[in-house]
Amino acid sequence: MITNNNSLGVFSILLTSVYTAILTTLLMNTKQRVDFLYYKTKFNS
Repeated sequence: MITNNNSLGVFSILLTSVYTAILTTLLMNTKQRVDFLYYKTKFNS
């Protein structure tokens, strides 16, 4: 019972880490895209 509970905790921590990493990557990609579009329109007009 204790081992099962422990592995569940480790699994949830791992899942949270992966989820956070994916979210951060998506956020950074979106930011770069927005910056690119912003500068493109700013300097072209």
